[in-house]
Amino acid sequence: MPRYYFHIASPGNSVRDTNGVELAGLDAAHWYAMHLIYRLRAHSRDAVEDWVIEIGDESGAVPLVALPSSAPKLRPRAA
Repeated sequence: MPRYYFHIASPGNSVRDTNGVELAGLDAAHWYAMHLIYRLRAHSRDAVEDWVIEIGDESGAVPLVALPSSAPKLRPRAA
């Protein structure tokens, strides 16, 4: 299985994923990135979403970029 790396990049900062995750292909990598967006939002609910997740492959290429705006914001459940 190929290994994908999920680098977080914003205008003033970047965090490189040096471990990566083995996934079946780009579809699975895209799903993983969407899940990562939701997890990042949960930790910083009020943060500005001026960042992206660059999905790199084993060759160092970045075949896919996930934008936070591509993942709908979840609304809290009504009490």
